[in-house]
Amino acid sequence: MTDNTTPAPPLDLPTLYPACFDRSQPRPLKLGIHKDLIAAGHPLKDVRRMLWRYCSRRAYLKAMLAGAPRIDLEGQPAGAVSEEDAANAQSVLLGTVPPRSASNQESTPALPQDAPLTPENIVSGRLELTVKFTELPKPLPVKAGMKIGIQTETALVVATLPLKAWKKLEKAKAEWPQWVASLTGKLGAQAGSDAGAVVVLEQPAVQVFEKKVKAAES
Repeated sequence: MTDNTTPAPPLDLPTLYPACFDRSQPRPLKLGIHKDLIAAGHPLKDVRRMLWRYCSRRAYLKAMLAGAPRIDLEGQPAGAVSEEDAANAQSVLLGTVPPRSASNQESTPALPQDAPLTPENIVSGRLELTVKFTELPKPLPVKAGMKIGIQTETALVVATLPLKAWKKLEKAKAEWPQWVASLTGKLGAQAGSDAGAVVVLEQPAVQVFEKKVKAAES
């Protein structure tokens, strides 16, 4: 059976909210503006995707200056950019990662007050992340390979794939009507942005599987 459903057009924020979204001269957005967009009836997935695209542009990052006014959907003042937010924007602009509270140094982890653990209860381990996706992202060629982004419900996952791994995805796209990719790697740097959390996946490995289409019942 053929699915004749027409896909919904992409969420055009500058057209819907011209007082708030301006591609040529963007202004910092109100914190939590995604909640206002969702309350207005826009799907969460579309909101996250379009906000990320808007807030990751160089023009927007340059506008994120400490003390600059933030605006709501009507273009009205709604808070100001903090020094921390401005520093995060500058780090993204320069291609660096804001420092994390816990570095890669090996040390005894601090335990919360309500956990009756001692250092003898703790062993070393490795935190890994697995992300599954079924669409071929548009890659950004970089020196180490192909940089891609996968928007999940809670964060944007960024990974740089070796060329061999990227060719696996291209082959699946070319040969299989439906497929699913499993991207696994070490949980790396994490940062916040106006569009939500950003997580870097280090040492990524890709597995791709064909999705068998079930025959329609007669």
